[in-house]
Order: sequence, then structure tokens, then C-alpha cells
Amino acid sequence: METEIEIEEASGYIAVHGDFNVLSSAFYNGGYRSARTIVNLEVPSSFDGDAFQYFDSFLKAKNLSPEETVGMMTAVPMSDAQIINRGDISAVITAGIPVPASSSSSSTVNIILTIDRRLSQSAMANVLIVATEAKTAAFYDLDVRDRSGDFFTGDVTDSVAVACVSGANRNRGKEEEAEVEEAFAGKGTELGRSVYEVVREGVKAALVSHNALRADRPILKRLEERGIGLDEMVKTALELYVPVAGEDVDMEELSRRLESRIKKETADTNVALLLAAAMHAEEDEIKKGRAGSAGETDAASIVADELIGMDIAEYIGGKRALFNFFYYDTRKPGILSRLGVFMDDAIGGLIAGCMTRMLQE
Repeated sequence: METEIEIEEASGYIAVHGDFNVLSSAFYNGGYRSARTIVNLEVPSSFDGDAFQYFDSFLKAKNLSPEETVGMMTAVPMSDAQIINRGDISAVITAGIPVPASSSSSSTVNIILTIDRRLSQSAMANVLIVATEAKTAAFYDLDVRDRSGDFFTGDVTDSVAVACVSGANRNRGKEEEAEVEEAFAGKGTELGRSVYEVVREGVKAALVSHNALRADRPILKRLEERGIGLDEMVKTALELYVPVAGEDVDMEELSRRLESRIKKETADTNVALLLAAAMHAEEDEIKKGRAGSAGETDAASIVADELIGMDIAEYIGGKRALFNFFYYDTRKPGILSRLGVFMDDAIGGLIAGCMTRMLQE
């Protein structure tokens, strides 16, 4: 029969009980060791005390052996944890990040993997690597970036624990007790592929649960995560606004109208995709040096950025919006002065089109 593994879900912690060999990056009893319990412990988001003392107190209260427990901590509520059982693999995953993402103690992804097979230490290391790759792929799927637009891959407090049942204590028949220890578990193996799928799925689900971080979130939200907020776009658009002589303009009302217009236009799939194309070109092409030195200096030979800005402006506001686009592009007011090669034109095109459309109403 199968080896007994118990997952205990409680208020404030999840514990996995069994008889394991564990390889982990956990702060408490990390490295390679034997263990009977692996714990993911919830702590207050404001916690700044001694982690070891805090964990020791928890173990004492639960009558768990410090020598036989591997531990990790997180501020993510256990109610947001994802527990996945698939064949020989069980995964317990919690994930939470600040938005925009940053490498700080407020960001933590904890992964506990138990595998009902005998694995060599090197195979366990393979699993740990595969799990980390899968976590990174989940971030990519959800377009998790820091404020500068760099791809976010994790934090110093992230922990992975890989546990396989101890060969000496597998509760199986004599024939199965002679089971050969698996030497490989990389992504090219059946086990590695399964681990990759489970972790990728689990991290995404955990981020959706805790951060409501969906892959299809609105483009305005993705811009905000990069430090391009709606309020600042409105202020930038109105910075060059010149009312008709003698016209009495309510600027607060004008701001509200423009904000509403930007929200409406960015909800259009075509506008959203053009903005996303500009983000991709800047973050994954220009900033990574794939456009060469011309991209680094925003050379005159690169006009794709202006083309995207013009397309956005004209799509929203027609031919008249093109004149507004050139007006913003040459003067670079507000937020446009600090944006990069593609995003200054894309946002310039957005506000030019929205201003033109709004003033025609």
C-alpha cells in the first residue's frame, strides 16, 4: 500500500507529516536531512522579530520535535494556499507579492513538494531546480514585473522543500522495498515534467487567490504596476491643454471626463494590444539590448515607437489626434519625460487620442 503522508490544514499553518528525506531552502533546518514534519507557518505581515524563536515557540506549542521539523514562514494567509495531489506528487503552495513586485520581505513564495518515490540526493536537487523554473514560468504567465519593467522571478525569502519518503520506512511489500532509487528527475523526465506542471499551476492559482493577479487583468492595471498611473496620465494630458480664449473651464470636470475616456479607450482590445506591444518592445527588446546600440540611444533610425504612438492616437481620435500626438511627442510633458523609448510614444498617443476624442464631444 502507499506510504502514509498526512497534510494537516489548520488556522495559521499547514503541516505535512510523514517519514521523509528532505532537501530544502527552508530557513528552519534547511539543506538535506531526515524529517517527520514540514511546516509552512503564517506570521503577521508586520512581523520583524526573531524567526527562529518564533518558530521554536510554535513547535513547542504543537509538541513537534525541532530536530525532525523543516520550517518556512509567510505572511500569506493559509486560506489562500493551494494544495494539489497528482499521482505520486503532492504540493502545498502559498504565494504573495506586493504590486508592483519588489524583492522584499513582503514577497514570499513557499513550495512544499512530497514525492512518493525513492530519489537520490541529486534527483531531489533536480526537483528543486524544476520547481524554481516552474515558479518563474508562473510569474511570466501572469506578466509579473517590477516598477522598472524588469521581469520578476522571486524574492530572498522564497522557499522550496522537496521531500521523498524514506526508503527504509516505506510501508510496502518485500518486492517493492527493493525499489531502485531514481537518479534523475530533471524536466526531461516524466517525474520532472509532472513537478513542473503542478508547481506552475499551483503558483499561478496561489497568486490569483492572494493577489487577484489574473493574466487577463486590464492593461491599465498592468501600466499601473509599472508606475504609469491613471492620475499621472491625466495630469500629463492636461499640462499642455490651452482653453479657448474667454472660455470658462472647470478643470476638475475636465479631469473626470478625461479619466473616463482613458478607461473606456483602454478597454478596447486593439488599444490594449498596441500598448502591450509597446511594453514588450521596450522591456524585452530595447532594455535587453536586442535592438543593438540604436535602441539604447533611441536613434532616429528607430521609428517603430512613433508608429505605435501614431496608430493609438489615430485609432482613438482620428486624423486630428495625430497633430496632438506630435504636440505631446515634441514637448514630453509630465510622465512622458521619464518614460522609455516605446512607452513615451505609446502613452503620448493614448492621451493625444483621448484628449482629441473628448474635446470633440
